[in-house]
Amino acid sequence: MAIADDLKNYWERLSSRDRNLLVLLSVCVGIFVVFVTVMQLNQAADKRRGRIDSKLRDLREVAQLTVGYRQAETQRQELERKLKDHAVKNLFSYLEELSKRDSVEIGGMSDKGQGPVEGSTSKLSQQSVEVTLTRVPLDKLTKFLNDIETNPGMVRVTRLQLRPREEDAVLDAWFTVSTYYM
Repeated sequence: MAIADDLKNYWERLSSRDRNLLVLLSVCVGIFVVFVTVMQLNQAADKRRGRIDSKLRDLREVAQLTVGYRQAETQRQELERKLKDHAVKNLFSYLEELSKRDSVEIGGMSDKGQGPVEGSTSKLSQQSVEVTLTRVPLDKLTKFLNDIETNPGMVRVTRLQLRPREEDAVLDAWFTVSTYYM
């Protein structure tokens, strides 16, 4: 109570001009405190909004990646199904049948082995056969190679070497045929 009495006595001793200045100073200090408080609250709200916006952008990106992942996963499963459904079980027999159908005489075939596909982290395996054709006309060779690759399974010519014969309009061809399976 002594402090309140001291303040009251001090107030009464002030002139009216000093009282007005003191009230004005008190109002200015009050406005300044309110301004600083509002600014700090506004900055905190801006930071919160920024973090929320950043998290929303991250969520949108995750949603886009999820859609892309689902599409890629569906495509992968479709390709795996195709590989399983249309796999060429015996590459030698397949090539023999095609050569008979296309009237192409195979000079020789040698197994290049089978195993996992290089650089692949999946269960994908490969079997390769090297084929030799001698004295084959270009049109028959083209049809034969096209028929190899238009199989519904994954059979591809992975290497091709040609040597023309000058006396006739024929070629000697060496090529590697590979099939892929799961």
